[in-house]
Amino acid sequence: MKKKEVKSEFYIRKEKDIGDVMVVGAGIAGIQASLDLANSGFKVYLVDKAPAIGGHMAQFDKVFPTLDCSMCIESPKFIECDRHPNIEILTYTEFARLKGDAGNFQVTLIKKPRYIQLDKCRGCCACAQYCPVNIPDIYNQNLSYTKAVHIYFAQAVPLISYIDPDECLFLRNKKCNICLGVCEDKAIDFHQKEEEMEVEVGAIILAPGYEVFDPGPRADYGYGKIKNVITSLEFERILNADGPYRGEVVRLSDEKPPRKMAWIQCVGSRQVLPGGHSYCSAVCCMYAIKQVILAKERVSQLEATIFHNDIRSYGKDFEQFYQRAKSLPEVQFIRSYVSIGREIPENRNITIRYSRNGSVKEDEFDMVVLSVGMTPSKDIEKMAEEIGIRINPHGFCETNNANLMETNRPGVFVSGAFGGPKDIPESVMTGSGAAGLCGQILFSRRGRLARERVYPPERDVSAEKPKVGVFICH
Repeated sequence: MKKKEVKSEFYIRKEKDIGDVMVVGAGIAGIQASLDLANSGFKVYLVDKAPAIGGHMAQFDKVFPTLDCSMCIESPKFIECDRHPNIEILTYTEFARLKGDAGNFQVTLIKKPRYIQLDKCRGCCACAQYCPVNIPDIYNQNLSYTKAVHIYFAQAVPLISYIDPDECLFLRNKKCNICLGVCEDKAIDFHQKEEEMEVEVGAIILAPGYEVFDPGPRADYGYGKIKNVITSLEFERILNADGPYRGEVVRLSDEKPPRKMAWIQCVGSRQVLPGGHSYCSAVCCMYAIKQVILAKERVSQLEATIFHNDIRSYGKDFEQFYQRAKSLPEVQFIRSYVSIGREIPENRNITIRYSRNGSVKEDEFDMVVLSVGMTPSKDIEKMAEEIGIRINPHGFCETNNANLMETNRPGVFVSGAFGGPKDIPESVMTGSGAAGLCGQILFSRRGRLARERVYPPERDVSAEKPKVGVFICH
């Protein structure tokens, strides 16, 4: 692969050689692995099929059990990756093929067209402002609308627009080219094509992440038919201050605050029914507890009920977090399997049947949140076959029991939820672990491709008059 020219005068490229490590997947695990490797003196290619790095963590409001802002934790890592001289970010790019052995892999990537020139776009969003086509916003779980040309989310890295080819009027039938006229930087390029590129690396870390379970095909939850039955990730976007409702907890049917909510646990997990998964997704109990606490903060009189099989609060401070939620007024945890009854036409409320004290009860709720579990990404099986790694019966990557980052193919490692359901701290840990294993097999190449920052020369200003600069973004 042809090396990119250094854009900044403060970087000096060292000896030319093949790449060191490719990280496939730029969620929190892939980002952590990339930063650890880059700081250790290895050249890293960070690849993701999405238009920006960040993965699912970029969609969350807060993280459990500390309730720290998710984006406040992750977005500084975005910037660090973007500015790091040893990391090359390749977004909107998919893995295609792999050849070679550990220490000498040849990876073929498919770079999808953005129809935007990366070196010209400055993220001003003028194209989105004038675009006449409204489409559901995938980042907001289709709860709001965006334009056919847009930036993936406000803090996206790279902060560059992309055009949806299935929705753009020009790409579909040549009927509209407003964005060409309003883009002052002449960044729109409708002639871009899919590109195939090859990269040589010594090791690979697979961190493609996961997908959330889709309860739609199953009729027992009413999802997709009953307006106020939503998934936990949709509720996460509702809670988020950058989400479709600017952090206000509202029902989808009338955009009014709910007074009585239910969370149904283990949707798609710990089930032997057709369409479900037998494994525990590891995070659902705790994120539901987090959502209850956050919802109570915003709707103080909210009555919240969590229907569960059992609460698995196994991590550090998880039990205290559970007890904190349990002690809140009008919050109850009911251990019972449930079934959605019906939607009441007059108020769009939902009835839920459950068992308690040996009898079946039915209760009415304004809003129901389905705590959906993790499932392997749809393209995982094809990727695993191409790479030559094994998949376990649940569809996740099969790893060495003595080392959960090792696959059956030397030089190929795993991090994050690709190895099985994990929360954020454990994903970060496996990212750092996989980076360490790469450094172990590539130690002789450490520093060969590293670029050093060269800072401007300093001068003595002790005798000069003090100056203050104020720089305001707009």
